Amino acid sequence: MISSERKQQVVLGLAIFLALNAISYSFNGWQNQWMWEKRPLIALGLLLLAFLFIRIWLQLELEKQKERILQAIQGQNQPQLEDFTRMLSPREREVIALIRTGKNNQQIADELFVALSTVKTHINNIYKILEVKNRREALDKLKR
Repeated sequence: MISSERKQQVVLGLAIFLALNAISYSFNGWQNQWMWEKRPLIALGLLLLAFLFIRIWLQLELEKQKERILQAIQGQNQPQLEDFTRMLSPREREVIALIRTGKNNQQIADELFVALSTVKTHINNIYKILEVKNRREALDKLKR
């Protein structure tokens, strides 16, 4: 089977060949004649075929680019749990550990000797890093 790269080369080569033939000229003794002067319909037909082959080449190129994009998207690894925990500050790690034990915000604030608003800020930062909206989603994501 012919590779898509080879198909593109053949199609582009044919398009160039047809286009050059459409603008070719002949030399008869002392007189030059361009293809479109001598046989305008043939020249026009050759140019139309050249444009058709260029269109086919563009479609092949588009498919190739789509495939590259899909491979790039599929190749991106989803962040692992270790990546998330590295992104957390030491205090945020403490907060998430206390959330895992089932403590509420006030209990976490009391245990860490910080204000309730500080705990809420840490939790919001954790949600942003983990890309979740609530504790349940955060704990589910950390379990995976």
